[in-house]
Amino acid sequence: MFLIMFLFYAYSFYWGGRLRYEKIMNGDELYNGGSIITIMFCVVFGAMQVGGMAPHFKAVKDSTIAGKLAFDVIDHVPKVPVNDPKSELVLRDTIKGQIEFRDVSFKYPTRQELQILNKLSFTFEAGKTTALVGPSGSGKSTVIQLMERFYDPDSGSVLLDGKDFKNLNLRSMRQLIGYVGQEPVLFNTTIKENMLFAKPTATDDEIEKALKDANAWDFIDEFPDKINT
Repeated sequence: MFLIMFLFYAYSFYWGGRLRYEKIMNGDELYNGGSIITIMFCVVFGAMQVGGMAPHFKAVKDSTIAGKLAFDVIDHVPKVPVNDPKSELVLRDTIKGQIEFRDVSFKYPTRQELQILNKLSFTFEAGKTTALVGPSGSGKSTVIQLMERFYDPDSGSVLLDGKDFKNLNLRSMRQLIGYVGQEPVLFNTTIKENMLFAKPTATDDEIEKALKDANAWDFIDEFPDKINT
């Protein structure tokens, strides 16, 4: 960089001196030593400032990529409609809670070469505790994701009290589901506000009951600010 800059100095003095000589020979005093130096420094400092912009182009490129990823998510139209007006609402008072998998086959969209579930059939009886047991990768979490309709099965049906999940309103159904993941994520806000993400209309009493049901109330109750921690 310094080599280029010094070569430019040399060329500027050479060319400026030549112009100066030609103008003098023509009786024109427009070019003098001061104007040559001024032009030289204007060009050099201007080029340096333009060169100084280069590191910031990386930030522009990174933000462009991040923006595209964000807009891809925003503009994505899910295959599973969240609030289809034609679907049947699921009301707490009208369901028993029996869930049946009937000949369900499934492959993840990004891993079509791997068959996760193959004609799986079983029933979760209403009011009973059912455990899925198996090695890692056997499809236990996939079963839960199909129940929550993060995906729909490739073939077969998932039924709630004999009604196909695809015909039920997804939003109203999810409001009746409680899910505790093995790797929970907490947002950088209070315990109460984290709980309100699940049910924005929940009262403090409902939040406290939910925490007690999850065996989390005892240590939260010891905080000075409790659910506002």
